[in-house]
Amino acid sequence: MEDEKNHVFTEIEINATPEQVWSVLTDWNKLKEWSSSFIGISTERLSEGETFISYFKNPLTGKPIELPHICTEYEEGRKFGWSGNLIGKTIDHHIYSVEPTKQGTTLFRQEDGLHGPHSKFLNILAKHKMMAMYKRFNQELKKRVEFLYPGN
Repeated sequence: MEDEKNHVFTEIEINATPEQVWSVLTDWNKLKEWSSSFIGISTERLSEGETFISYFKNPLTGKPIELPHICTEYEEGRKFGWSGNLIGKTIDHHIYSVEPTKQGTTLFRQEDGLHGPHSKFLNILAKHKMMAMYKRFNQELKKRVEFLYPGN
């Protein structure tokens, strides 16, 4: 991420293996069953360079928002990221990642950055809303994974 002032970072420890977290995180058809914000993508499997649509619930109206993105990075079982125009020429760059811990759990991370014209202004407006939404998503993912894979 380029400018730390335009960067949002969250993480949560999940009592499951990275494979289990990854399987829930990338089951695009079931996201809407447990996520209150990120509800799917228009492809079955991401690949680097692929263009796709992501679907989110609008935090103000609750209606779906369709955002075109390009998959900027993809490492099976480890991380995926995308970029796309948010407003005007402001670019949103988001990365989701999972990694094992020494305790046998998984650290799930989200990072997002806004770049380009007006990104600093937009970040001021969006940062607290984005941070709250990402932390809620992290909690929802943790709850779903630990429900599906109890006793890890």
